[in-house]
Amino acid sequence: MADKKQKFNERISSIAVQAQAMRNLCIGSQFDATTGEFLTDDAGRQNAILAAIGNEPMFESLSQETAFGMVSGMQSAIREFEQIHGELPRDEVLASAYQTMNNMMMLEGKSAEGSTGAMMLESIGQSLSNSQGVEIRAKMVGLVLPVLLDTATLDAVTMMPAGANEVEIFKVYRRTGSNFGDFAAGTEIDQATVGQYTAMRQRYEFAAAQRPDGTKKAFVFNTATDMKHTKFAIPFTKTSVSLFVDRKRVCRDMDSTGGMMSGKFALNADTQIIINCQIDYAAGKIEVTTASETPLPAGIELHAEFEVDIEKKPELIPTIDHDMDSVTIRPRQRAVAADATIQAMFTMQREFGTDLKSMQMSHMRNTLAAEKATGHLVDMNFACRRETTFNVYVQAGEDWKLHRERLNEVLLRVSTEILQATKTTGLTGIYAGTQACNLLKSLGSPAFVAPANYRQKNSIHYAGRLFGMWKVFEAPVVLGTNEMLCYGRGSSHSEAGYVAGDAIAATMYTHPIGKGLVASNTLYELSYGEIHPYNGEDYFYRVKLIDEAPQQPAAETKAA
Repeated sequence: MADKKQKFNERISSIAVQAQAMRNLCIGSQFDATTGEFLTDDAGRQNAILAAIGNEPMFESLSQETAFGMVSGMQSAIREFEQIHGELPRDEVLASAYQTMNNMMMLEGKSAEGSTGAMMLESIGQSLSNSQGVEIRAKMVGLVLPVLLDTATLDAVTMMPAGANEVEIFKVYRRTGSNFGDFAAGTEIDQATVGQYTAMRQRYEFAAAQRPDGTKKAFVFNTATDMKHTKFAIPFTKTSVSLFVDRKRVCRDMDSTGGMMSGKFALNADTQIIINCQIDYAAGKIEVTTASETPLPAGIELHAEFEVDIEKKPELIPTIDHDMDSVTIRPRQRAVAADATIQAMFTMQREFGTDLKSMQMSHMRNTLAAEKATGHLVDMNFACRRETTFNVYVQAGEDWKLHRERLNEVLLRVSTEILQATKTTGLTGIYAGTQACNLLKSLGSPAFVAPANYRQKNSIHYAGRLFGMWKVFEAPVVLGTNEMLCYGRGSSHSEAGYVAGDAIAATMYTHPIGKGLVASNTLYELSYGEIHPYNGEDYFYRVKLIDEAPQQPAAETKAA
């Protein structure tokens, strides 16, 4: 347990440190360090970027010009992200990008002396160790953050600062450490927990045997016997005790002395019942008697309210314990290769003016990236078990736009369902099929607001904000055209239904040309991507749009 807590704290610290390093590099360098104003002149921005680069060891092997270009591109990506979404990237996203860049930049080729960081394959080491290899690698590293921020599934996942071999996913449980108030020791505490635990002012109903039955005139509330989770006397603080009859306060010891208090309960317009109470503060006991001839009728409730005297019994102060579980997940490989004879390469260049090698690299990179992005959504859609429908059919004479705005009610209900299942967050965003997204777009402003200069694409992309609350991404692939996959995303780095991260971002390796005169290239990636091991499926909910005329009741059909 102690080891898990230490690892969890290290993870939190690592995310904070790496996210701050990325902010200093890409965000802080856009502002004047003294005045905090945005730098608009080229000289000031250049000096700020160079100063930020000088603080990062990962750029030591790069030329100043190359490093400057990388950081400038990352700055532009963050500005564009903020303009589209109205917020900066989350900490774990920045930390994940920073760790991935470090993993790639710190790779070393095999040295003549055989360094401890030597790579297993000498050919790969050579391709990344000479000056040309470093520049190629730098260009790939410079794309890590821009590509990550442009990933349409980013908002639904939690990004991990990933190690190369494995990463541990933690689940922290808060539990009561004491038998106190409404809780037994070991009860889990979450956002849905309701009860008396930390409050010393507490209120309880009298035990069943001590409630009015129409004949009794004496009742006792005893903390030593009547409490659900404790069987010892709980002392009262003086001037804190009250008696409620039928949920109305009838007497309190605020101004009384000697542990006595009294009051009147109006049973009806003609009958008032006088009530006297004797309080034993040390024993936590209240004796109630009625001085009138008319007893309290059956069904009348009696409640005692008091404040626990923790000055006399400090050991009653409740405690909170933490339990922790963890699951280890490992990255999976992605690889694609392409080759061509040098004759084919020369022919393509000579006859068509096309660089075959560059074309192959571009196609490999685009194919791998597209499959990765859609793969995340495929996993989410596969894991989603709950669904509902919304009928878009509009009857003659009905306002179609008003009808479709009723979708807001359906989505609010979905948000509540997600919140009740996850206990951390409600609906955050939607991945919508083409027709479903077109329906949302047709609502127009202010119900649906598209980003500036929006253009529809044949890939998963951000389409706008719905009802001022939820991000909408159009998904022409993976989802059914009339389906919407709703997801939740909490504020904590672990509150998402999907976990992802790059141990080694997509890196191109060039192989030596052999006797067969074949030039080969391999694009290789080591990455994480799976449903969160702790009930990740609870973060998803599917809404299907249907277009069906409502069936007429049988009686009306016959009449027609």
